[in-house]
Amino acid sequence: MPAVARRIPPAAPHSARFDAAGLADAVRDVLEHAARVGKTVAFADLCAQVMDLGELPESDQVQVLRRVKPTARPRSPKPQSPDLLTALISTEAGTMHPIYRQLANHAGHHLPQQASSTWTDTVKALHDRYRTP
Repeated sequence: MPAVARRIPPAAPHSARFDAAGLADAVRDVLEHAARVGKTVAFADLCAQVMDLGELPESDQVQVLRRVKPTARPRSPKPQSPDLLTALISTEAGTMHPIYRQLANHAGHHLPQQASSTWTDTVKALHDRYRTP
């Protein structure tokens, strides 16, 4: 009796077909604008402004957000600190979005358990840095 060949199911569509670098650039543009005008951006609004970001699974959204880096040295004469632009992503209520803790931890910025004041300080530092003439 001949051996039955096992059928290998077709690969599931992999979300790697998106342009992570291009999406990261678009996210950076939105966040740098928010920093210049002294605001945060609700995650839902960010997804509405950056086409296709909201369509990605959370793991791919995180991959995109990890790639967000400032375009150039901000206009501030203060020394560059490692504050993450993604700190400007907030909840609808204007508080720290849970994804920020994950992004900060990945970047080596381990946040304390009660991180709201640390987040607020980071947001203020970003606003100050980008609004300096």
